[in-house]
Amino acid sequence: MHNPKFQAHLAYFGGERGAERNPQNYQRRDDGGHIFPNTESYYEWWYFDASFDNGYHVVVTFHYRNIFLDPMIPSVQMFIYLPDGSRMDCYDAIPPEKATSNPDYCNVVMGENRIQDMGDHYELILKIKDMGARLIFENVVPPWKPGEGFNYKDEAAGMTAGWVVPVPQGTVKGELYVKGETIPVTGAGYHDHNWGNYRFHETFLGWYWGRIHHEKYCVDYGWIIPLEKDAPVGSPLLIARPGEILLSTDHLEVERSDIRTDDASGVAYAGRLTLKTDVLDIGFRMDIAIRRIIESTPLPKVTDWNQYYFRFLADYRMQIRVDGREDHISGEMLNEYIELC
Repeated sequence: MHNPKFQAHLAYFGGERGAERNPQNYQRRDDGGHIFPNTESYYEWWYFDASFDNGYHVVVTFHYRNIFLDPMIPSVQMFIYLPDGSRMDCYDAIPPEKATSNPDYCNVVMGENRIQDMGDHYELILKIKDMGARLIFENVVPPWKPGEGFNYKDEAAGMTAGWVVPVPQGTVKGELYVKGETIPVTGAGYHDHNWGNYRFHETFLGWYWGRIHHEKYCVDYGWIIPLEKDAPVGSPLLIARPGEILLSTDHLEVERSDIRTDDASGVAYAGRLTLKTDVLDIGFRMDIAIRRIIESTPLPKVTDWNQYYFRFLADYRMQIRVDGREDHISGEMLNEYIELC
């Protein structure tokens, strides 16, 4: 039995470690708005990324209330990574009266920008100056809610941090708009959704997050490091294949090694990660080797200390055993590290 003091860190499965095969708990309203009234610390965002066949990559975030700003105002942002390795980005603050969200399903309007769950696909429309996108995301893997869908939940203190993944892996098609040029794109994508009512650094030191999109398997994972000594790490893990969630659990072990230091920030991060689980007749091991940093940036100053975001390009090798049948895959992936304290 875990220490009741730390059950808020095990909020996925009600205060204990848990695991499910082929869960059916996700509901469309999980991706709707979760507005907390009368609190300055309410935040919420909808995140999308995609990798395209032409070598372009895109990351879009609709921040209904941007936790990385002070005060938390509505904003949208977009990053386009070009085939030559360069990056373009754009940001726009949205007047609060021009930001709306539906609590029953994802239908978010922020100025002239919009994301909407259309039932069998998502539509994303974004335009900031001479950059933008019009994209359609369709699920390959079913939506994922890890347990009850909370990274942290302390009912006594009234503190909540929620997370769901409506599109763990999907197909993406549409257009990018870059400096007056329209670029048709097709590829693979991802969408998750975060919300809560307090700033992360009150409970977490930081986190590692990543996912792989392979024709045979999809893996999404998190390793959320607690601020309080001896508190349990949050460790959500999805293992899926097209049309089926094989495993949803927080029985994930992560070993960090090859500790490196970023020259610009002085931040230490793991150059190698080893992920393991063995539960409900599924055995899994994934070795991740960071190849290079593709983004390293200080977050906006909302604390007395600096906070940092890193995005890495990495290689992975995965072994998986499902009901006695073993498989091996390898490839390239993106993952991230955020240092909050």
